Amino acid sequence: MRINSFLFTLQKKEKLMKAIFRNFLVTLQRFRLASILNLLGLSVAFAAFIIILIQVRYERTFDTSYKKSGRIYRIESTLIPTESNLSSREAYSSFLARPLIEMLLPSAPRIEAYSIMYGASSEIYAKYKTAEGEERGMILPIRKVSAGITDVFDMEILEGTAGSLSEPGKALLPESLAQKMYGQASPVGRQIFLPDGTFFTIGAVYKDFPENTSIVNDIKINLADAYKNDWTDWALTLFVALSPEASPEEAAGQLTDFFEKTGLGKQMGFTQPVTFRLDPIESIYYRHDINLDITPKGNRMITYILLSIALLVVAIATVNFLNFSAALTPARIRSINIRKVLGESTTSLRFALIFEALGIYLLAFFLALCWVWLFHKAGLSSILLAPAELLKNTGVLWHTFLLAGTAGIVTGIYPAFYMTSFHPALILKGTFGMSPTGRTIRIALTGFQFLISTGLIISSLFIWLQNRYMYHMEGIINNSRIATVTLDKEIMSGHGDMLIGKLKSTPSIADVATSDWPVGFLDYYLYTYSKSPQDEDIMYYFIPVSYNFTEMMGIEIIEGRNFDKTDQTAPGEKLLLNELAARQFNVKPGDKLANGSQVIGIIKDFHFMNLRKKIEPMALTSGQSQNPILQPTLYIRTTGNAYTAVKKIKDCIAEIDPLYPVEIKFYDQLFEQAYQKERNTSVQISMFSLLTIIISLMGVFGLVTFETQYRQKEIGIRKIMGATVTEILVIFYKKFAWIIFVSFLLAAPVTWYGLNKWLQAFAYRTTLQGWIFILSLLIVLIITFVTVTLQSWQVATSDPVHSLKSE
Repeated sequence: MRINSFLFTLQKKEKLMKAIFRNFLVTLQRFRLASILNLLGLSVAFAAFIIILIQVRYERTFDTSYKKSGRIYRIESTLIPTESNLSSREAYSSFLARPLIEMLLPSAPRIEAYSIMYGASSEIYAKYKTAEGEERGMILPIRKVSAGITDVFDMEILEGTAGSLSEPGKALLPESLAQKMYGQASPVGRQIFLPDGTFFTIGAVYKDFPENTSIVNDIKINLADAYKNDWTDWALTLFVALSPEASPEEAAGQLTDFFEKTGLGKQMGFTQPVTFRLDPIESIYYRHDINLDITPKGNRMITYILLSIALLVVAIATVNFLNFSAALTPARIRSINIRKVLGESTTSLRFALIFEALGIYLLAFFLALCWVWLFHKAGLSSILLAPAELLKNTGVLWHTFLLAGTAGIVTGIYPAFYMTSFHPALILKGTFGMSPTGRTIRIALTGFQFLISTGLIISSLFIWLQNRYMYHMEGIINNSRIATVTLDKEIMSGHGDMLIGKLKSTPSIADVATSDWPVGFLDYYLYTYSKSPQDEDIMYYFIPVSYNFTEMMGIEIIEGRNFDKTDQTAPGEKLLLNELAARQFNVKPGDKLANGSQVIGIIKDFHFMNLRKKIEPMALTSGQSQNPILQPTLYIRTTGNAYTAVKKIKDCIAEIDPLYPVEIKFYDQLFEQAYQKERNTSVQISMFSLLTIIISLMGVFGLVTFETQYRQKEIGIRKIMGATVTEILVIFYKKFAWIIFVSFLLAAPVTWYGLNKWLQAFAYRTTLQGWIFILSLLIVLIITFVTVTLQSWQVATSDPVHSLKSE
């Protein structure tokens, strides 16, 4: 008996599920337009959610992929003063001198492993032989590091041994570069030759670090004893891994105490206390208060904005679903009531309606996967920092699937209870749809959509305005007729004059200038300390340039004279200080600094670093830097025929070294490349804001549909009494106008606050202007009124007699 009862129960449940599934398919077919709009809105929302979450996850998990994550820190100190105020010791710097590092390390016994890195990766020209024996030239990223890097970051060695980095002349090669250079052949034991005659041997191949890490996938060569006794080169970074039980605060205190007790501060001329801290590597990506920091940076506020947009897009699509459910209630309520009369329980009906909602949400999720796939295949994923392949983001997909399932069940509860809760008498009268409670809920949901849409439009417009402000600031070097080529220092020192002479003799080239560093786009440059004529400590960045550099780049001399040809060979370095340096250091042309340099002129301030940085004290110098990581750069002003000029540049360099990989970029291309991330962010927010507006319009469509269904009798009577089509439309306009105005009043201050916070990350920023808020309001009003007109036009122009008969 029990078995029969159990089988009967199973059969009953199976029949119920089949009936529910059949009803689900019938509902999709019967209410085709609403179903399509729901599926489109939800699927696009989930696709946007997935795409945004891929980007957010990339940034939120920056530097968290190491095995020792949570125990890796960067040592920072107040030893190097802030760029613009030498007397301030509040800001920390990540750069240290090698002798100081060697003295500090023994004072913190809880340091389990450490890695010293010099500067940033240097792009160095090198030659090598492929697996087939063909000689090639390539610009390779190379960085000097201590052998402990393999322990601190637990580098996965794919071939060779990690210990080879400790051997003289050995290097570690990243997997991606190994495949590019040698294909499937083993690179271990092969040699790479540098232009100065030296070479190194590949000792091991390591697995690439993920893209969202501060550790670059470059060739790592042993730092050995370099800079060990050099107190003048403060360009080394120290990462440490603490033992599991160690406290970073305790270790920082030990370093600070050691520095104070040994009197190093006084010996180095510091009169104020110097402090050290251990900065978790996971927090470095979002930190913007570190001086001379060369690691990749993100904007936490942008991450929060994107995450908010992702959630709000789904929320708006969910509101649409609820609005459409309410709009469909009149068409479905009678069939639901009939099923009640025929004996189906309220619980069963509600379960079926919840299942319908869940089914639509899950269908939308799988459709969203198709949208994301198309997004990637169409090349649109280039606006993201992270790869958008579905298989590389399974974690994001699972989270979205769970969200879709949960949202489907939760949002299905409201229409399920709403449609099954009416009294039969109310149903027969047909007036339940206009009940105050139902009307209030629909207005609130629509108001929420308008609030979000308005806020996103304001944000999109203002981000566009901020980017436009940055790109058109005074003092920016951006000339589409100036081409740049970065060359190897050995080529420049041995053949530079001959190369420049050949280029200048070409009709398509007007002039050629040089600098030891690319100007206008880097995060940092070399800096030096000295004393002003008033015996005050000063610090400034310096860039060695050719005598004609300022004229070539359009940099104005506002006092004193420009360089001439004799300055580069004359004894004593000549300086052109920018206005800021001259003002802060209280110097004028003719003054000499303590380091022997003479100021010959003052130049107008210009953005020698990228626009994320403030203009700092700097000098263009007449000498040449001996720094090993310099990047000599040619600046070629073309006369108009860019193609001929580019060909001539390549031919001239090929005569010197046929293997040199010449890469020519014009300044406007460099400008676009330098600020691609900001442009991508603007595109992301604008694109997803547009999606939000479109989805919101679907909600407006649903609400207008609902209103027109229930107000046909009222509209018919008004038309019989003489109301025009315009007057009928105004009735609908007024309803939405006040919803939009209330939403705007709520959205404006919240958006203003968020944008003010976002602006804090910019060195140069525009102001929040009122016209953006007004324009955003007008955009929402116009788009909404167009949608309302299109949807309500049929009712407003219909025969009133027909409307009254149907009622």
